[in-house]
Amino acid sequence: MLHDITESNRASWNQIHTARPGQPASYFANGGSTLSADELAAAGEVRGRRVLQLACSCGDEALSWAQLGAAVTGVDISEVALDLARSKSVAAGIQVDFRRADMLALPADLTDFDLIYLSWGAICWVPDLTVFATLVASRLAPGGSILVADHHPVWEVLAVQATGQLTVTADYFGRSTPHATIENTKLPTGARDNPDAPSFQAFIWPPSDIITALSAAGLTLARFQEFPNPEMYAGLGPTASLLPATYLIKATRNVSHETLQQVPK
Repeated sequence: MLHDITESNRASWNQIHTARPGQPASYFANGGSTLSADELAAAGEVRGRRVLQLACSCGDEALSWAQLGAAVTGVDISEVALDLARSKSVAAGIQVDFRRADMLALPADLTDFDLIYLSWGAICWVPDLTVFATLVASRLAPGGSILVADHHPVWEVLAVQATGQLTVTADYFGRSTPHATIENTKLPTGARDNPDAPSFQAFIWPPSDIITALSAAGLTLARFQEFPNPEMYAGLGPTASLLPATYLIKATRNVSHETLQQVPK
């Protein structure tokens, strides 16, 4: 069932990705970045580090990490998205290794990363947090971290459907139950306001579930932050700044005692 959901979503992504070009290659060639200050602060120095972005879409964040001197691999299930990403990489003159793969079935050679990164509408496509967290932990180098920066599930379940009025449109505690009816403002670019858009099935994961899964996989929580963004509740008015809109989680694979013994003094 989970494989069927992923394959159905892949077909839908392929249908809309031509409407999701992201920033042009010239933006990155001129030093542009789509990473936020909070993401950069949480990640720390990445120059010379190995970075893996899961659900990399058209490659904007992957190219941004590479701009900072990281050796970057970007993974996505959509061939159309990766074609866009590769063309931008070549045109911008920025090296990124883009791969087509399910994030829960990564190629065996994708391992020993210093940073595994997911952003802005990525974790909601993960159908099984336990499998996901276990895989991430196994692909991190000792001392490496996972960084998740995403829309807050509170925002995912609330919609401003009348001026100053919020409506609950989904189940915050739906967890492993996919929701196929996604409120219009939460749809991906290319599907939003598009009556002919294909359907998607996504998952709502409370941050507590993500943190618990990462901890159970042996990772140590290093950072958890929640942020407002009034623009994401457009039409709500001044109280929009009182609600969480995005969040950031960082968890780290500890350097084992055995690994420390192998480091030359």
